[in-house]
Amino acid sequence: MYLSSLRYNRGMHLNPYEKENLIFIDTEFSDLDPYKGELLSVGIVTQAGKELYIELKDIAESSDWVKKHVLPQLNGPKFTKKQCIEQIRNFLGKTEPFAIAFVDNYDVIYLTKLFGAGKLPFKWLTIDFASILFSQGINPVRFKRDASDAKQFYASLGIDLKLYRPHHALDDARLLRDVWLKITTPKK
Repeated sequence: MYLSSLRYNRGMHLNPYEKENLIFIDTEFSDLDPYKGELLSVGIVTQAGKELYIELKDIAESSDWVKKHVLPQLNGPKFTKKQCIEQIRNFLGKTEPFAIAFVDNYDVIYLTKLFGAGKLPFKWLTIDFASILFSQGINPVRFKRDASDAKQFYASLGIDLKLYRPHHALDDARLLRDVWLKITTPKK
């Protein structure tokens, strides 16, 4: 069922409501439990390709999975939470864009912990890309990079996964943007 819908959707084209004021976000955090976890890094990419990547100081105790897959990639300059907030606000300016994330609930929870309730620098109504996939007949649970059907999906879009580090906030935001552009840009 999944592969047939995947083949059907190769020519998928979405016509989004908003075409210009979009950002693609991804976060990495120390634990899936938002009561214990802390934000580790934030990646934001505009539809035009402008990028922001921030790693935070004072890393909380991390889960074993995060220690193995995320922490080894955190080798950039570190910023305080206050500096992180300032950089994101400066990056976005007064645009208040729509934010798109893959399974946006964790990203929004951790960014809300950073900014405070009701103070996000983008529209409070975020767009969940997993829901978009689901609406197109693609099982988002199987949309992991190492799943063969997901690899087929990326390949059908002409996206080379080797160009993106998995579980890296900026690369995951870049990949999301690149997929979005492929499925929302009309074919010529």
